[in-house]
Amino acid sequence: MFTTKQENDILIIETTEQRLDMVIARRFKDKLNEAISNKPKKIIMNLAKTNYFDSSALGALVSFLRDVKAYGGHLILCNLSRSLHALLKLSKLDILFDIRNNMQEAIEYFNQLSKKES
Repeated sequence: MFTTKQENDILIIETTEQRLDMVIARRFKDKLNEAISNKPKKIIMNLAKTNYFDSSALGALVSFLRDVKAYGGHLILCNLSRSLHALLKLSKLDILFDIRNNMQEAIEYFNQLSKKES
């Protein structure tokens, strides 16, 4: 489903499934909530290995974003496939999510944010 690792103050979530659909969407959402139980402020979700989301997986992702924002966290999505990017654009969710091209851009954004805060 996904793996997590901590890199400095950034929680990195890397999906491991090619397809996220209704079969695993509920478990995906529950596992994501477990991953943020300690309320990390900076989260990057690397979607490099995933090329398909159905509506239930999209709903889980939107719910996850809402939960992260509720405690003051920031979520960045990166490495979206063309089809995932098109899906987010079509559903107008691209304006809701912070989307970066790759991990490096996402990490640099958080590093710049940290410099501004100090």
